[in-house]
Amino acid sequence: MSATQTSPTPFAARTIFVLIALSVVGFLSYLLLSAYADELRPAQNGGTHALSNSAVGFAGLADLIKRTHGDVRLVRREADLANDTLLVLTPDASTDPAAVKRILDRRQDLPTMVILPKWIVTPLPAKANWVRSTGTLPTFIAAMPVSSVGKVEIRDAPHGKFRTVSGPTLEAAFEAPDGSALVAYVGDSVTTIVADPDLFNNQGLATVEGAERAMRILSQFAAPDSPVAFDLTLHGFGRNPNLLKLAFEAPFLPLTLCVLLAALLAGWHAMLRFGPAALPDRGVAFGKRALAENGAALLRLARRRHRTGERYATLVREAVATSTGAPPGLTGDALDRYLDRLDREGEPFLSITARAANARDTRGLLAAARDLYHWKRTVTRENR
Repeated sequence: MSATQTSPTPFAARTIFVLIALSVVGFLSYLLLSAYADELRPAQNGGTHALSNSAVGFAGLADLIKRTHGDVRLVRREADLANDTLLVLTPDASTDPAAVKRILDRRQDLPTMVILPKWIVTPLPAKANWVRSTGTLPTFIAAMPVSSVGKVEIRDAPHGKFRTVSGPTLEAAFEAPDGSALVAYVGDSVTTIVADPDLFNNQGLATVEGAERAMRILSQFAAPDSPVAFDLTLHGFGRNPNLLKLAFEAPFLPLTLCVLLAALLAGWHAMLRFGPAALPDRGVAFGKRALAENGAALLRLARRRHRTGERYATLVREAVATSTGAPPGLTGDALDRYLDRLDREGEPFLSITARAANARDTRGLLAAARDLYHWKRTVTRENR
């Protein structure tokens, strides 16, 4: 009978290794992108923040301050919102008023400028990062970001002029020619509200007059050499604490690399330690062993195991006769008498043989077979 042919594996070892490597790289890439998702978010999205180059953005103001006034800081972490520099908030119409209130409460005694939104814009598909105006926000919506500080009323102005702000708790800080407030203080605090973003956005700084006006207003609220900070957390560019990010930055990066190396070594060790895959045992063994096992199985099924004692005694008789040098002519009863004389102290061979041949159950057979085995070891000196 020939051996059963084992079916080949569906994938080559190299293919499996490549699949595992791609899986590991993909998983690590997912972790890395998840950790730095906030920082990888595209900043040039046409929004009303200091990274935007669109008409309603404030990248031009940040660059103008850097060139003429001093340093510019872009605040991405909430922990940096408590700095004593002038902080400029540029919320849009979708900004949560509660988020603005949290920042203002945190900076009660620190200079803060809130530039309210004005324009409704949509992206230009043909030009990335550009936007197109589709109108202006209603004044009550424009005032929503600062609705938590009190009653704030925004008024539209004739064409070519800026919106103004008023309210029972507001005090004018920078006035239009007609005396209405373009920028107003909130009560006795150093928080100011700018009614019209065109005073500071990229569109408003497109002319020299607009740039000079913006710097003239800004100089009233920021010291000449002090930096000006722009908040980015309201627009989703915050760098909040992230445990996953810490794993890829100092001082934890070496530990992460060590853990990764240990995992790779453990995986490599797991692939090699056991050698080739073990094949299942055959249902029917080869050769003499197969005959013995199949015969034993048949005896078990027929419940005739206890009837094999006589044959076992015959095998022991022949083995002992050969080992002790019995005369070649001895057979039958003469050989049995010879074997009886080999051990005069223990039970005679014929007695043990009779017990083995007449065993009624497996327990009796095993006892007789055990005695035959010990008798054989005694007379052949195998136990010495």
